[in-house]
Amino acid sequence: MKNIIKLVLIMFTAFSFSLAQAGELTVTGTAKASYRIDSSDSASGQQTSAPGLGVANEFNLGASGELDNGLTWKYNINIDNATVQDDGGLSVSSSSLGTIAVNVSQGGIEYSKAAAITANGDRASDTGIAEGMIEEHSIGDMRNVQYHTPADLLPFGVAFKVAYAPDTSSADNSSVNAAGSERSGTFTALPVRNSATGTTAALSQGSNIGRSMTSYQITAAPIDGLTVGASYSDFDGVTASTGVAQQPESGSWFAKYAFGPATFAYGKAYIAPAIATSATSLDTAEYFDNTKYSIAVNANDNMSIAYSVETSEANYALGTAANIELESSSISAAYTVGGMTIAVAQATHNNVGYVLNKDAKTTLFNVSMAF
Repeated sequence: MKNIIKLVLIMFTAFSFSLAQAGELTVTGTAKASYRIDSSDSASGQQTSAPGLGVANEFNLGASGELDNGLTWKYNINIDNATVQDDGGLSVSSSSLGTIAVNVSQGGIEYSKAAAITANGDRASDTGIAEGMIEEHSIGDMRNVQYHTPADLLPFGVAFKVAYAPDTSSADNSSVNAAGSERSGTFTALPVRNSATGTTAALSQGSNIGRSMTSYQITAAPIDGLTVGASYSDFDGVTASTGVAQQPESGSWFAKYAFGPATFAYGKAYIAPAIATSATSLDTAEYFDNTKYSIAVNANDNMSIAYSVETSEANYALGTAANIELESSSISAAYTVGGMTIAVAQATHNNVGYVLNKDAKTTLFNVSMAF
């Protein structure tokens, strides 16, 4: 990590003592109108609700330029459904040295979702019905600094990324005018399944798991059409008043192969949450075993269809209750003409929130305008 910090200082020193040419300002994004229908005929936790109609927007303000020493720089602010900064970042790049980036709430390099391909761009496990699928820890939820190796530096398209978050909180932007908040490294206790009552609380954990977080990513393209990658994340300074029975960590890998108009993808992820020693009195979730696979086909230049399945099995430490597998699957289609995309998708969810027999279905219609 010390070498990464030194490289950051070297590149930003070079950036500071260089003269910048006139930069470019861009505005890009999408506006999306959606109509969704949620339904459930399960015996447990029905989620039937009135049809929803709405409009969402996401746009990105970007600036870029080149220095007289050959370095290039980029800056962006991303805004979702509001007029305040959602996330953003500043990066400096060199064809020989690579890229250094400083991000706020963006720049996740985990690969746990890479194999979930859909035609409409919305994963089956993220339709807004509160599926609750636990995913690999993301450093993109925090403030972080990253280093990326240069493109085409290594054979077979091998590229590395490493990211470091000095603070695992997700809300604060510690700019020159805002101090960071104090973090003790303690984490929110992981809710557990009570085998005596058969109920399960939402399996989630606060972002303040440890004092700091480090993530790694490797990607390769060994043959035409094939892309493979893996990622790993861990935390430092994790504490709890009763002690820590398990340190949090997560990792994933995926393979994606494009052949003609079809793309096939398969991926695995493993997530170990932080566990306090006091949490073992009930059925604490020890780890999650996730699998994703999908196929997407471009029927022609405008039409695409996709089928995707995502599963996540919660494995409990004490073994007094059977493991529970949450599954979300979707079939989707999209038609694009110019900057407009019309899409429809239907997603089916089993054991929502890792609760047995809590099932639901989502049907979603989207009209998106890109600009």
